Amino acid sequence: MNKLFNTSCAILLSCVVWMACNDPKTEDPAICCEEVVELKTSPPKFTLTVINHTDSDMKWEQSWALTGPESGVVAAGETVLLSSNEVDSDHINVYPVAPTSVDQPNPSNGTFSMQYGFDGHIARVYCDNVCNKGYPTADVHYDGTNWVYVTEWLKDPSVQTNTTNTVTFTTEAFPVTE
Repeated sequence: MNKLFNTSCAILLSCVVWMACNDPKTEDPAICCEEVVELKTSPPKFTLTVINHTDSDMKWEQSWALTGPESGVVAAGETVLLSSNEVDSDHINVYPVAPTSVDQPNPSNGTFSMQYGFDGHIARVYCDNVCNKGYPTADVHYDGTNWVYVTEWLKDPSVQTNTTNTVTFTTEAFPVTE
């Protein structure tokens, strides 16, 4: 019985609000729930500008994008700004592609990875591309690798507090090791 009474009250209240909202004399927007609330985001804690100085497009992805998409493509010769205000962890991955001058590239694409986080006090680099063993690079490659990607950084990516940085990618042929 009590449930029926509560349901009846809810229906009656809904009818009153509906009638008030449809009454041309009603000018109080609070009654009709038409107030627009502007949402804001907190400032980014991590930003990585990726510059593609290769001859091929590269895919990218990140686990927590600030306001844009969480994946996309940075075209050859173009730049993309990846940013996040995620407080736990943000992974940014880029997938370089072999230069077009390499016939039958091995591997077919590479992996670059950065992990950022916020430890409650500072935003910091948790694990840079070296820690994540990005490949193929001159330091991390496998037998038969015939190309590598090279990164040039604005600031040292292994310094934990360099959470705003720029990386430029290039690719080049690499001597095959057997």
